[in-house]
Amino acid sequence: MVNLIRESVKNIKPYIPGKPIEEVKRELGITGEVDKLASNENPLGPSPLAMKAVKDSIQEMNLYPDDANFYLKNKLAEYLNVSTDELFIGNGSVEIIHYATLAFLNSSERVIMAKPSFIMGKIESQIMDGEIVEVPVKNYKTDVEGIISKINSKTKIIYIDNPNNPLGSMLTAEDVEKIMENANEDILVILDEAYYEYIDREDFPESIKYIKDNRNVLVLRTFSKIYGLAGMRVGYGIAKKEIINALNRVRLPFNIGRLSQVAALAALDDDKHRERSKKMVAEGKRYLYEKFENMHIPYIKSETNFIAIDIKRDTDKVFTNLQKKGIIVRPLKPYGLPTFLRVTVGLSEQNKRFIDALKDLGWN
Repeated sequence: MVNLIRESVKNIKPYIPGKPIEEVKRELGITGEVDKLASNENPLGPSPLAMKAVKDSIQEMNLYPDDANFYLKNKLAEYLNVSTDELFIGNGSVEIIHYATLAFLNSSERVIMAKPSFIMGKIESQIMDGEIVEVPVKNYKTDVEGIISKINSKTKIIYIDNPNNPLGSMLTAEDVEKIMENANEDILVILDEAYYEYIDREDFPESIKYIKDNRNVLVLRTFSKIYGLAGMRVGYGIAKKEIINALNRVRLPFNIGRLSQVAALAALDDDKHRERSKKMVAEGKRYLYEKFENMHIPYIKSETNFIAIDIKRDTDKVFTNLQKKGIIVRPLKPYGLPTFLRVTVGLSEQNKRFIDALKDLGWN
């Protein structure tokens, strides 16, 4: 078997998602309520408009989906003020990261990213045998000057998750402009904006402008977070036509299910659900920040729907004990942060249960 596996695959550590509620209940014998605050899902659930659209279309499950995603692309094009030729629909935005490395990254070409950052950028680059250069964050924020200093003639991709996952910190428009000024025409800059809809800051970059300027930029966004469609797996990429054409050459047919397209199309019209979700997260963060400060738990101010906290001890035991109390969070040890937990902002009652569980474990 060792000789069968590609060399670039042997050292990959597989992505480990947050534990599902069913698994925790089964493993620990929990029969009561379990709050999953590990995967940055929307606790309000899916967009009501999306649910209705899926119910109305459920009888069409026997039919293959529209491979061109015609209606979803047209709606998104109108929503974003881009052309349909500048859109790529993926099975979650993570699939587009896969296709981007598959289409553009040759063996030994350099990929630059922050450390930590969303782990799939690294894994997909490893699959293609890229040279991965991870630049440690500074003060829990992507080190712009550090990223720039690693650009050389071998650089093919710069991957920036903005805001950063798992830290929640954000690069400003000025920060991203500095990177773009130093990224030549042989480099693809991937701006992963999975949490875009939660951001209210005026200094967040208008990343689509780089596409209009014909730059080699691929912007990634998703329906998994604020729209509450994580289980439907729909993300999208925005880029100039030549980049989209390259992605389509490696795309598997029918990569977006029929009901997933229907759900995403309807969710785009659900302004009420989107605003309600933003308000819930903003209120939840204010509550959690106050509690963390009172309990002397350091935290990173977040531009997303999650918060990274430093519990100042190894997270393994705390993670397990929280699960026993019906609270699932995300330990950040795989990201090189052995004393950090990442917690999704939940409903008010979920946030309170999480704080009460921490108090029961010794934080006051």
